[in-house]
Amino acid sequence: MPEGSPLNRRTFLGGASIAAAALALGSAGRATAAGTPPASAPAGAAQGVDLHWLDGRPAATTGAAWGVPWPQGQVAASTAFALQDSGGDQVPVQSWPLAYWPDGTLKWTGHAVSSTAALTDGYHLAPGTPAAPKQPVTVARSGDEIRLANGVLDLRLAASGPVVIRTIARSGRTTAADGRLVLMLQDQPDDTSSTRHTSWSGVVESAEIEQSGPVRAVVRLAGHYRQDTPPRYGNGGRAILPWTMRVYLGAGDESLRVMHEFVWDGDPSKDFVRGLGLQLDVPMSDQPYNRHIRFAGPDKGVWGESVVGLTGLRRDPGAAVRAAQIAGTATPPVSAWDATVQKGWQDLPAWADFSLVQHSAAQAVVWKRTSAASAWLKHAGFADRAPGFGYVGGVSGGLGLGLRDFWQQFPRALDIRGAAGDTATVTLWSWSPHAGAMDLRAYDAASHGLDLAYEDDRYGFGLSTGMARSTDMQLWALDTTPSRDAVGVLAGALASRPQLVADPTTYHGVGVFGRWSLPDRSTSGRRQLEDSLASNVAFYAGQVEQRQWYGFWDYGDVMHSYDGDRHVWRYDVGGYAWDNAELGSDAALWYQFLRTGDPQTFHLARAMTRHVTETDMIRTGPFAGLGSRHDVQHYADGGKEPRVSEAYTKRFMYYLTADEFVGDAMRVPLQLDTTLLKYPPLRDYLATPAGVPTVIRIGPDWYALVSNWLTEWERTGDTKWRDRIVTGMRDIAALPAGLFTGQQGGAVGYDPATGHISDLKLGGDWGKVNLTMVFCGEQIMWETTGLVDVPEFRAKLLEFCRYVQAPAAEITAHFGFKFSTSAPGVFYSRMTAWAGEQTGEPAVQQRGWDAFFNDGGGTPWSAPTQIDGSAAFSKVDEVPGMGTNGFAQNTLAMIALLAVAPDQAP
Repeated sequence: MPEGSPLNRRTFLGGASIAAAALALGSAGRATAAGTPPASAPAGAAQGVDLHWLDGRPAATTGAAWGVPWPQGQVAASTAFALQDSGGDQVPVQSWPLAYWPDGTLKWTGHAVSSTAALTDGYHLAPGTPAAPKQPVTVARSGDEIRLANGVLDLRLAASGPVVIRTIARSGRTTAADGRLVLMLQDQPDDTSSTRHTSWSGVVESAEIEQSGPVRAVVRLAGHYRQDTPPRYGNGGRAILPWTMRVYLGAGDESLRVMHEFVWDGDPSKDFVRGLGLQLDVPMSDQPYNRHIRFAGPDKGVWGESVVGLTGLRRDPGAAVRAAQIAGTATPPVSAWDATVQKGWQDLPAWADFSLVQHSAAQAVVWKRTSAASAWLKHAGFADRAPGFGYVGGVSGGLGLGLRDFWQQFPRALDIRGAAGDTATVTLWSWSPHAGAMDLRAYDAASHGLDLAYEDDRYGFGLSTGMARSTDMQLWALDTTPSRDAVGVLAGALASRPQLVADPTTYHGVGVFGRWSLPDRSTSGRRQLEDSLASNVAFYAGQVEQRQWYGFWDYGDVMHSYDGDRHVWRYDVGGYAWDNAELGSDAALWYQFLRTGDPQTFHLARAMTRHVTETDMIRTGPFAGLGSRHDVQHYADGGKEPRVSEAYTKRFMYYLTADEFVGDAMRVPLQLDTTLLKYPPLRDYLATPAGVPTVIRIGPDWYALVSNWLTEWERTGDTKWRDRIVTGMRDIAALPAGLFTGQQGGAVGYDPATGHISDLKLGGDWGKVNLTMVFCGEQIMWETTGLVDVPEFRAKLLEFCRYVQAPAAEITAHFGFKFSTSAPGVFYSRMTAWAGEQTGEPAVQQRGWDAFFNDGGGTPWSAPTQIDGSAAFSKVDEVPGMGTNGFAQNTLAMIALLAVAPDQAP
């Protein structure tokens, strides 16, 4: 507090009527704190929810999972749910809780259908008795084996050891066996003269049945990779790259989903990943000319050939023979072929090895060869983007295999080896060995400081340790070679990932995710705002494609800032390159999807959340629980922050899609209580005073912690997480400056053991809030104060929002002295407007809009300019002044302002 200030607890809560207004809200006003009842208030939960396919009705699916919100107090935790298609017929559905309201009623539920569910344009989900599937899936564990069966497939998984999938069988016929997670390492980068290569296997160390049917079964396996010592797999002493693998099987499905994720904990100076994938053996029993390889191409294209080809020969075997080979059906008996072909077909080359290789987001190729002793034909097929589906087998059946995000997360590959023998080996390569080795070293050996490069790789903290990446795979046990049209359908189900969603009014009406608005085009000014939101999202979607923001570690992210001189995003300038969801770009996309239901926005948001929870979030190592700020490499910034890993911005995807891996990620930042003891966020600016375990900032650090605790509380019902929130709220309310505590950006003492906040009594500036709330801090607080009743904290929150952008005279009149908050106009405009809504002051709501517009908010970007010729490497579109910080904050502010001050909107 300024020297000589008359501020004390009485005057701080006195002055204007703000404290009284906040306290009057009390527990009765909790719904108002989270948001006034939206205009789209939902009907009773008993009437249920309508659902539709995000991208329109698909031709086929491999099953689907989604989440649905329910109004507080309306759906008991024990409620069962039934699903009907648009014709009123019952569809078997499996349901489970995702989150609870404080009163124990359901807040979010997860649901799943199998691939056999009737495909209609829409569905209706409501409380009721679910229909039983005709071919329910069952799970049983015996010793170290877990068996899943659904009347079509019989799947055996290992609960220990180096083989994860023992067998996949259909109708008593083994389709695949001995499935292993394989890793290839080399000890030096590619540009060295000699390298040593080693092979590793993923060893199962734990197994858990997470869901046991009847519509869907989920088994979670986990372990580490260990080096192979022939003839044994995975028996080395060193354990690296901890991994998790979930296997999903639905009722009546002919395919299973395999989702694999690994955490990078290798030594980047000597561990270079050459290949990473899932390998299986496929029995081959048909005659070589009735064995077929299929790779899906773009636009329903198909590359399809036989192990022994009978077309294009010097002698025609007969039209029926050629047609059968092309179709993948059994040829007529050899005795019906042309006589010359009958005698000589065994002299034809038998093609044993095939590869579909996705080198980049713009080049896929097909290779084939007769054996390892022979040369590859690397011109067998070319395309730009393969959807990632393949097949190996014969007319009596075989294995379909696929990798999602095949071209988006290049380098990928599908390898088939030994197809001319009794057993073919297939590998779904998450990282293709046909590409260069993965190099996770820093891009420079030196740090470059903050003054010019805005980089923060101090002390070597820009580590890649703790990153994760997942691979989504599908395996089909097929009873015959799929037709060419069927290949296109299967590839479409693989690559498009059909998703069920509800209408925006459903999400909005329940009041989840804080305060946000539905689109409003009722005036020319509001149409302009809505148009700018839509065009900005479309621009980023275009930039992802034009700038080719794809690749194994990069897919899902966008760039941070632009260099108009070079006509490139600042890909090589520290702190300005990859965005890593800085200032809430991920939340901006999710809120825009929630309010519009736009598929393009959903796909951008989902890819970004997948990226942030894996590439940018730190799972293990010294910075476990934190996230890496924006930089040239995703992990390069030494500024590891709780705001990057906060659970709040990950909840969107988890609750909308019921994705278990995002659910895992939301628990990663619960490790922060340990990490923050050693690495406090202000470690470079403020030494931890004696008697204080560590130092954090109220914002964005404590807000991020609250979001983690809130999420775990609503997922589990465990009130210890709520109690940590309550403890911090009461402590902050008792601080002399409350949420205006400004030393070093809101520094306070923090005790991870208890959750207590303490005043550091350092003096210094009051109210320099800068970025304290801009990482969704206001939404976290609005939602949390609607669920946790701490009136004294609500008073401080409302006071903060009321005066954060108030004129100096109002600040002086209320607090008894003058100080400047330095609150950026766009950033804090929605907080100002919210305060006006809560206190019934339309003029303050208008002040929020004025702060927004006066800071350049809502100003549409100019039309993109195309740069070509010698100025750029290739034609690109750019907008002067564009930047992702501005996109994120403008989007978040507009969406919130339209919710909390709709009458003052232009």
